[in-house]
Amino acid sequence: MKRAALVFATILAGPAWLAAQTPVDQKRPAAPDGVVHIENMSGSVKVTGWDRAEVQVKGTLGHGAELAFDGTEKRTRIEVEAESGNPMGIKSDLDVFVPAGSSVSIEGFQAAITVAGVTGSVKAETVNGSITHTGTARDVELQSVNGPIDTTKGGGRVQAEAVNGTVTVRDASGELEASTVNGTLLVKGGSFDRAKLESVSGAVRFEAALAARATLSVESVSGTVDLFLPAAFGAEFSVSTFSGEIINELGPAAEKASKWTPQKELSFTTGSGGAHVKVETLSGAVNIHKRS
Repeated sequence: MKRAALVFATILAGPAWLAAQTPVDQKRPAAPDGVVHIENMSGSVKVTGWDRAEVQVKGTLGHGAELAFDGTEKRTRIEVEAESGNPMGIKSDLDVFVPAGSSVSIEGFQAAITVAGVTGSVKAETVNGSITHTGTARDVELQSVNGPIDTTKGGGRVQAEAVNGTVTVRDASGELEASTVNGTLLVKGGSFDRAKLESVSGAVRFEAALAARATLSVESVSGTVDLFLPAAFGAEFSVSTFSGEIINELGPAAEKASKWTPQKELSFTTGSGGAHVKVETLSGAVNIHKRS
């Protein structure tokens, strides 16, 4: 009897929940290289680049939300607003299609953000949510406080910052700045002219290529640093740690900087030099691996 009552109550509640969601499906003309700004405080935002000269917004708005969708062909604004009350308490899910060459900026609070196929520029930030990016955007800037960041194939300039979340950069190129406080930082694939990686307690792992005169700088407080580099790679290395260990598969072993402190230092050159690799940690270990 109780089971039947529960099922009956669920059936009654279903239509009410559906009624609380407002479907949206709107379009506006847009320039192939215009600016698109999206703001949704709670829920999700998925952006996809396409070959049409228009912006389309689909999805559902939470109860009490309304969609502001306006602007010009060169500049489009998409914003989820609250009819009354706090917009952060209203969950809305947006699926946005933009011209591939657009410059896209996205803001959220408790929102998951996904971007794919945009070749212009991508800027996304959220507080409690993940950010996933895929595509050859010329300029990528991603920030999350409590959530992971995953970016693939960014080119030109890539910036990725997380506090309590992992940062993963795959098959990117050009210039890279990436940092995390309590999460793992992984760079895998791609080739860089300049890379700057920072971590507080999270591990840093670099498995990518460097240009002939590239610079790679890695700083960590207590996280382990693992670099995977080819033996034939030509670079000047400068490695130091206050109390961590240094293991080097590409050259000489580290030496103590002073008999009074546990600090270790390592300087050496592989090949004919050219690139510059600098690693500094406080207590984190540094491992330089020979990549086959």
